[in-house]
Amino acid sequence: MMGGEIRKLRQSFQYAVRGVMLCMHTERNFRIHLTAACYVTLLAVLCRLSATKCAVLALCFGVMMGAELMNTAIECLCDWKASGYDRAVRDAKDIAAAGVFVCAVACAVIGLLFFIPELDTILDALQTHPTLIFVLIFSAPCALWFIFRFGRKR
Repeated sequence: MMGGEIRKLRQSFQYAVRGVMLCMHTERNFRIHLTAACYVTLLAVLCRLSATKCAVLALCFGVMMGAELMNTAIECLCDWKASGYDRAVRDAKDIAAAGVFVCAVACAVIGLLFFIPELDTILDALQTHPTLIFVLIFSAPCALWFIFRFGRKR
């Protein structure tokens, strides 16, 4: 009995990972949020944010990614259901997109509240460690490639 439950649990994790990978490969906006999370994490380390602030940022990442995953699931179901133009499908997709937008605005506000007071720290770090500038310059094209070229169309 225990082995069957473990197998089902492992399978549910595999389905979840497949869903994340599918979204990463097909959804540009998910890749944008993932890229932003990486840069914000780098900034948090650079600014030596408190554990509490890092936990809030981690929650923001989770909420943002979760909202994008739910939006994608709703869009997939709507696209599958609709054979042509359907006002209810349009409304459902617009409302799901609005949910992502609300989460993104809230996360952006939190990010601004956390990082605006740290601007001096950020500028000092860039002046003291020019390697960081190289990392940013090198990573920007990689990030843009990941966002706009990685993956495939749904």
